[in-house]
Amino acid sequence: MVVSVQEVLDYLGLDETDDMTDRNITSFIDVADSFLKGAVGYDYPQDDPRAKQLALILINDLYENRGSIAKVSTKVKSFVTTSMLQLTLELRRDKEDGN
Repeated sequence: MVVSVQEVLDYLGLDETDDMTDRNITSFIDVADSFLKGAVGYDYPQDDPRAKQLALILINDLYENRGSIAKVSTKVKSFVTTSMLQLTLELRRDKEDGN
């Protein structure tokens, strides 16, 4: 996993949770992991801080907007798009270099 449940709880500023919140967060972690695999590559670098931050941003968005439709700011969209492109290109480069 790219992030742990505790990392997500810390990022969201949640001190106490119930079973439903824990299940949602676990599900959101799975969604973020699957999204990054699809967007960047199956073997994306899970220890890369950008991948962790992207996962946390995605999870935060899923958590904050569960049950509602909200617009993401242009700055966040740009950050996410650029970071995914960077990770994708680096993954391709590493594969070409045999790493």
